Amino acid sequence: MKKDTIVQFVCFVTDLGLDDFLGKWERYAKRLKSDQAESTLLREATTKCKFRYISQHEWQGRDFQFSFMNEKRSEHFPEHNVKVIQAGGYTLIHGKQDDTENDDTRLLAFVSHDENDIDFYKKAPLQKKVTIYQAYYENCAYGYIVEYQVSASKAQELALLLKARPGAEVVGYKECMMTQA
Repeated sequence: MKKDTIVQFVCFVTDLGLDDFLGKWERYAKRLKSDQAESTLLREATTKCKFRYISQHEWQGRDFQFSFMNEKRSEHFPEHNVKVIQAGGYTLIHGKQDDTENDDTRLLAFVSHDENDIDFYKKAPLQKKVTIYQAYYENCAYGYIVEYQVSASKAQELALLLKARPGAEVVGYKECMMTQA
């Protein structure tokens, strides 16, 4: 990931299983219509959270398009039982996004704008790697999104430690698929 990359996080609230959701997500992601965007879909793996799926769309800064932002911040598709929530565009400020090993879980911490001690997240124990994204726009839903690569056996323990921090929502995810938009 290059330094000027913007990662758009789009969250989905739904009860749909992966097979039912995947086709709807693929149609949604194709609306980006760019060879410059790479998309990753993450599926909830550990604890229950309001977001069942999260997709990350990686753009080079100058190529960033507001395809997702042109619409309302929260969309409802009642016929498909899916609510779309725009978390916003974020830039990488620490670490590097790498492929996750098969037995690893990704823990995502959605950190509020009120957080002043980002070093706490950098130095959290039990993690193998940490990647920190900072809100690129003022109107992003969170101040930071922190992504941990952690072994599946330690994911729950790290999640509990992070959840004890005020202003952080934490959930574990597994990668479902990666595509060019």
